[in-house]
Amino acid sequence: MKNKIAIIANGYIKNPKFHKDLLKDADIIICADGGANNAKKIGVTPNYIIGDLDSASKSSIELFKDKSKIIKDNNPDKTDMELALSFAETLTPSEILITGAIGDRIDHTLANIMCLDKIKSDVKAQIVDEKNIIELVENSADISGDKNDIISIVPITDISNLCYTGLKWNVENLDTNIGWFGISNRLEEKNANISFSNGKILLIRIRE
Repeated sequence: MKNKIAIIANGYIKNPKFHKDLLKDADIIICADGGANNAKKIGVTPNYIIGDLDSASKSSIELFKDKSKIIKDNNPDKTDMELALSFAETLTPSEILITGAIGDRIDHTLANIMCLDKIKSDVKAQIVDEKNIIELVENSADISGDKNDIISIVPITDISNLCYTGLKWNVENLDTNIGWFGISNRLEEKNANISFSNGKILLIRIRE
């Protein structure tokens, strides 16, 4: 049974309609604390709001208090995103979509991106905004889009036997490590593939 869970964080929401359309097919919406402010901005009602509630505004809490289940969690050792993801896991997701995860706090943005590594590998997970689609890949990934779409690859571990097909600048059986960046590659056609035998990478697709 498909169970798509959307998590709204407290980062930038520049185009509310884009995000509202993005959330249309979500089965469950969870706000990570101040993500409730973004839910209000987008015009969606979350099923849950979780966090220590230090960044959700009073007006957002007031708006959703009778419509959403509010879970106050003051755990100082976990970020709001970690709390939201831990709770999402209890709901047996098949897919997790994260939005509002990129903002002007680079520490929060990096922590949100690295949280992709906390999600079980059999759960499809993406961070999405108006410009970016970010996912964590182990072993291989098929990529689809339009010719010349920008594709960037950032290893977060040592990588063995990295191969690209269908990109403008391909590599074959490359062994590399953290600190090597495959930035601003491009799709040659509508489909491409990356594969490797060991490690984890961040696959970032950029909309122009």
